Amino acid sequence: MDDPVAWVQARAEVDPVRRRVLDALARRASALAPGALRERLVARLVQRAEAEPVALPVRRTANATSPLTELVAQLQAGPELRNVQAHRRTWSALRLTRRMAEVSAPVPEHLGPLNSQVLVSRALQQLQALSPDYLQRLLTQIDALAALAPLQVAAESDARPARKPAARRR
Repeated sequence: MDDPVAWVQARAEVDPVRRRVLDALARRASALAPGALRERLVARLVQRAEAEPVALPVRRTANATSPLTELVAQLQAGPELRNVQAHRRTWSALRLTRRMAEVSAPVPEHLGPLNSQVLVSRALQQLQALSPDYLQRLLTQIDALAALAPLQVAAESDARPARKPAARRR
């Protein structure tokens, strides 16, 4: 087999995952110089290509909906969710304005120009001027991380083993 890639492409495969595995093996084999390793890869390629595809069991139930599907349908049908979705952009802009007001608060001058508080404030103000949408996404991610921080502290304190009192030496 001179060109494993062409050989794989000539075979009609139904399963796209299996096709990708075969393509990857064929590319590896065609990139190698003739030798023992290439022959082993080509043999593995032929073995996998000629093997019967494994049929995964598919669970189908007639007229059964999952509880999650029902919950999503109920939430989407309610007027509260529609109102929240309609005003999401307004709430996001309001949150951004509030955050920028916090950041734009005057920074004490005695901190110096390279203080982290001064640098972050200046960077966020420039980011707001350059790309307000990017700043919005950045602050949303920072809010999410800030909300997760107490959970991390609690998990770390639970994971620490209790210290044994040190024995006194005489």
